[in-house]
Amino acid sequence: MSFTARMRDTYADLFEAFRTHPFLVSLRRGDTAREAAVAYVGQDAAYLRGFERCYGLGLALSPDPDWQAFFIDGAGLMLREEPAAHRALVAPFGVDYDAVQAEHLAPAGQAYVDHMLVAGHDTLGVLMAALLPCQWTYTWAATGALEADEIGPGHPFAAWFAFYASAECVRLVADYRARTDTLAEAAGPAEVTRMERAFAVSMHHEIAFWEAALTGQTWHSLPARVLAGR
Repeated sequence: MSFTARMRDTYADLFEAFRTHPFLVSLRRGDTAREAAVAYVGQDAAYLRGFERCYGLGLALSPDPDWQAFFIDGAGLMLREEPAAHRALVAPFGVDYDAVQAEHLAPAGQAYVDHMLVAGHDTLGVLMAALLPCQWTYTWAATGALEADEIGPGHPFAAWFAFYASAECVRLVADYRARTDTLAEAAGPAEVTRMERAFAVSMHHEIAFWEAALTGQTWHSLPARVLAGR
């Protein structure tokens, strides 16, 4: 079994937790609250800036021009095309995308980016394992929603699902998986263990990112148990 196939099997519960999170469920239903959609888009735009910095680390670790092209092309996709997916979430509310840009990441997003940046100072395999869940979960969930006919005509967020289920994104995920599998095959046991850890942590961060959007998490918000003790 390949590394990524094993990750999909081992962490099937995290994939399902991602798919069934109330925020993503609301996107599929088309009834996401305005505040949650705006919070998510602002944070995801800031997160992608951090993700692109991780691509810079990938360039530094690239062993050949093919790998360099992989990171350059991937960064181009995020810069050129992914903002359209963000606009698709706020446009139904009459919200200007440029007006919702977040200057700073909330705790969940910052923790996720920090995790990937640390991975980028390990090996290329560890970095790829840390980056993969972001690409994989979105395309997997969007493709599944379309295949299940959950995104019908007139769905307010149809363009968001269409982007992540696009042939370009599907090809990107397949390339990510193939490259990560190749790196894992060449890695020693210790590095493979670090790759798995990086993958699992990123999966948890993906779910936490949904939760932060749903709750409007900020650096000033406190857990309910802390507030209750005041």
